[in-house]
Amino acid sequence: MTHTGDETRRLATRGQVVVLGLLSAGIAMLAKWHEGPVFWCGALLGIAGIGGYFVQFDTPRGAGQWLLAAVGFCMVFMFGLQLLIGVFS
Repeated sequence: MTHTGDETRRLATRGQVVVLGLLSAGIAMLAKWHEGPVFWCGALLGIAGIGGYFVQFDTPRGAGQWLLAAVGFCMVFMFGLQLLIGVFS
């Protein structure tokens, strides 16, 4: 007989870590470069991170995932700010 109720809770899933990594890479690239192909590569990484954020953090479970979701939300805001600075400079 199988029992599926014993699932270990993890602080973060692999997808959530990837999303935060994409956002970090996008923010880092946009903070240093404000023009050229590196800027647009960072913009694409950040946009992929934002899309993943909405997919991966749709229903956080537990305090740890809520904390990661809050950090991710701040990173989304920072990416948007960096993107606007790069576009309008």
